[in-house]
Amino acid sequence: MRGRLRIVIESIDQRLLDAVYGALYPESQQPPSTECSISQVISGGKLVITIECDRINLLRAVANSYLGVISSLVQSLEEIGVE
Repeated sequence: MRGRLRIVIESIDQRLLDAVYGALYPESQQPPSTECSISQVISGGKLVITIECDRINLLRAVANSYLGVISSLVQSLEEIGVE
């Protein structure tokens, strides 16, 4: 069963959106599996990440990985004053 997840990050700070986009860009260009596709778009103060995988368990694993990176990055940026 194919699954799709959309993660939306909204911020008034374009630097935050650009930092998250840049950190995840390599993975979106070369997903961890050929069974997944990942896209990212920044528009209107939002970063929209769409993850699609052929298997739900693979979608969960990729989503957990992305959310972990996003969480760490946002926390680090907040500590240096980029929110």
